[in-house]
Amino acid sequence: MLKFNQVITAVAVTFFVNGAALAQQEDHQHGNAHTQEHAEIAFVRAEVVEVDLEHNELVLRHEAIEHLNMAAMTMAFSAADGIDISHLSEGDEIKVKVERQDRDFVIIEMDTNQHTH
Repeated sequence: MLKFNQVITAVAVTFFVNGAALAQQEDHQHGNAHTQEHAEIAFVRAEVVEVDLEHNELVLRHEAIEHLNMAAMTMAFSAADGIDISHLSEGDEIKVKVERQDRDFVIIEMDTNQHTH
């Protein structure tokens, strides 16, 4: 009976060690995917069509957004906290970084050096 208990203990320890190593590997891969995902977000050129200060949104005519598999189009984007849109007006050309957050598309960074209005 002692050998059976030793075998069961050895098997349990093996599963525990392998399970912990696998979990750590999956966590590491998830972390890399998250980092890689943010690294792939690039600025895209856009033209301001409308500024909605009440809802903190911009309607933009933008070029294709590769990392979101989104074709060039005109649509509304929310501005993330800390993104000031109050100085923008219709016709301004800007560059934005956008990510999807739940059901919204959010401007997470903005470059207004392209500002032409």
